[in-house]
Amino acid sequence: MKLRQIALLALTGVSISLAAAPSAAANKRQEERTQEILSRYEKTGESIYCLSLSSVRSTDVLDDHTIFVTAQGGSVYMSELLGRCIGLGRERRYIHEATTNRMCRGDLIRVVSNFGTAIGSCSFGSFEKLKEISQAE
Repeated sequence: MKLRQIALLALTGVSISLAAAPSAAANKRQEERTQEILSRYEKTGESIYCLSLSSVRSTDVLDDHTIFVTAQGGSVYMSELLGRCIGLGRERRYIHEATTNRMCRGDLIRVVSNFGTAIGSCSFGSFEKLKEISQAE
């Protein structure tokens, strides 16, 4: 009986250490992707508190801390989340339950897993306008 328990513990230890390796590689890819996207833009120093949902064309989760928003007319904003949204960078899915037709600083978002279950939450920060860096610079 003890031999079976030891074998199970050893097997569990192997699976844990194998699972950790891809996670480190995934984090590195995620950081590289975030840096590549943000390297094309510069902060303008202009922040707004809310965006109209009808003006939002797309959102792109960069990591557990940052969401990139493309609005109507090509305007681009970055929201640095209030607190870390654990799992958001990995899952890249969230639910924003809007009570108005706006996406605002402080609005709660919930991270959603592959299976559709909420696994964490955080809030939007302000939306800082970004300016695309021209190729000539």
